[in-house]
Amino acid sequence: MASEIEVLEDTTTSSTSLVAAASTAPSAAEGAGAPAENESLKNDVYTAAAYGDLEKLQRLVEGEGRPVTEPDGGGYYALQWAALNNRVAAAQYILEHGADTNAVDHTGQTALHWSAVRGHIQVAELLLKEGAKMDAADLYGYQATHVAAQYGQTAFIYRIVAKWNADPDIPDNDGRSPLHWAAYKGFADSIRLLLFLDAYRGRQDKEGMCKFIPCLYYL
Repeated sequence: MASEIEVLEDTTTSSTSLVAAASTAPSAAEGAGAPAENESLKNDVYTAAAYGDLEKLQRLVEGEGRPVTEPDGGGYYALQWAALNNRVAAAQYILEHGADTNAVDHTGQTALHWSAVRGHIQVAELLLKEGAKMDAADLYGYQATHVAAQYGQTAFIYRIVAKWNADPDIPDNDGRSPLHWAAYKGFADSIRLLLFLDAYRGRQDKEGMCKFIPCLYYL
């Protein structure tokens, strides 16, 4: 089974790093350098976005001319960090100052992908209203629906399908749909929702695996 997007908790700094689907990819914190003793005190737009520190964002952007349109040392954008932590006001500010809602990092992920990891509907709504592409896929073919299914974010799946017409049955590059991922990870509520949304239970991936067989185990 191909690796999915993974969140790594840094227990020494309480910061969270989203990494690419490949298990060997460096975490965002590693890409940006060694974490400070107190992560929230780092003086950059990425940390300010992650913590939703509007005062710091305004000082850095308006007072010091720091851009919000460039990636950090790990290749990730301030908008992605705001989305990962549901910092809606920070995300709005970043967008108002030139950020591209569909900017992709080196793995092809957008801020919408990152909002799906923790099921942050509010920031996802903002991104979509500002033109985020629902069908944006990363290098592995993962769309927001795949990511949400990988993390059992059932409410997020329902919202983007019901309101934003996300495809609940789209396959990734390996032929695996959100239902396949929900079944593989054992998220029964997500499985039930996807079946309710008429996800095709007989789909086989490129390895010939049928996702509905593991689904039966959890229902």
